[in-house]
Amino acid sequence: MNTKRAWIVALATIFAGIALALVQNKVAPCMTTLQSAFGIDMATAGWLSSLFSLVGIVMAIPASIVLNKLGPKKGGIIALVCAVAGSLIGVMTTSIPVLMASRVVEGIGVGLMSVIGPSIIAMWFPETKRGLPMSIWAAYQMGAQAIMFFLGGVLTTNFGWQGMWWFGLAACVVALVFYVLCVKSPRPEDSYADVESEDVSLAEGMKSPYAWIMSAVTMLFCIGCFGFVNWIATCWSQIFNMSEGDANMWVGYFSLGGVIAAIIVGALLNKIRNRKMFGAIALALFGVVSVWGMNMGNPMFLLPFVIIYPFVDASFPCVLWTMTAQTVKKPELAGVALGVVSIGFNVGILLGPPVIGAVVDAAGWTIASWVILAVCVASAALLMFVKQYAADGSDA
Repeated sequence: MNTKRAWIVALATIFAGIALALVQNKVAPCMTTLQSAFGIDMATAGWLSSLFSLVGIVMAIPASIVLNKLGPKKGGIIALVCAVAGSLIGVMTTSIPVLMASRVVEGIGVGLMSVIGPSIIAMWFPETKRGLPMSIWAAYQMGAQAIMFFLGGVLTTNFGWQGMWWFGLAACVVALVFYVLCVKSPRPEDSYADVESEDVSLAEGMKSPYAWIMSAVTMLFCIGCFGFVNWIATCWSQIFNMSEGDANMWVGYFSLGGVIAAIIVGALLNKIRNRKMFGAIALALFGVVSVWGMNMGNPMFLLPFVIIYPFVDASFPCVLWTMTAQTVKKPELAGVALGVVSIGFNVGILLGPPVIGAVVDAAGWTIASWVILAVCVASAALLMFVKQYAADGSDA
């Protein structure tokens, strides 16, 4: 293993993921400004975010095909070009249908990279060394969320909603340059997951029951996680009578903390043999901490919460991306497995906010928190049925 080269490739790939996630997460921090600029209601504005999940579901398996036929370098370049093109179309328009269409173009890029990114890492790192790079990859969404929540007010105040678009566009252009210069596939004999092999069978990969179980585990977790993250600022603003801006800052703090937590958990994962059990415990703890977050009676608990929450939030995604490549018998099928899991990931993101929001409307914050706990416990139980394979196809 060429450790230096592997890390150069991994970090360029992770930076590309962050740039694409900035594009994905640019809507929420300027939602009010967008509504005013385009004269749209909350439901229409919400679709500017939800479209990404729908595109991600549609793109999950095609992304595996692109990865296999074109390779990770060309596939990643296409992903970043889609984000650049979509951002340019969006920032220049005054039409909401065109803006929606531009978000679909951007979503294609994010959908491609969500499969290509972890596949590249799986190619360059053996199973025992994937914990840290996969965990850093797992933090790319949290890092992007934190950046956009922190910068959203400044960019929107000075440049309108277009400021968020230009920022994401600039990040993708820089990421594209680094990706072109730094990313390449290892030689087939040195690859730990040769997803470019002509022997890759999409049908065989999709027949793996453990990839689909992991997809279901991921869907349940994302329903709880994104349901919590989407509504916790609203919860705190109501319970503690604070402004939405102040509540959003606390969300930004624990999103930023999630990046640090992911790196720590990733280093720990390289030492842990039973990653499945670690993931199940992390899922259950996420549910418990979510109950605490939605039911704390005093704002003095916000500080300890934003210190503890990032670790339970980051732990399962770190396990997820590390384990998924091993849910298929052949390493070259890792890209297909990641595509299958991406379906569950995006379905969970799509369902989480409206499902938990409906529970809050019907029964209040406490019941909603218990629903999140129940979903996470079910996810933990289901994870125990996932089987892992070693590189030679034997049980891990």
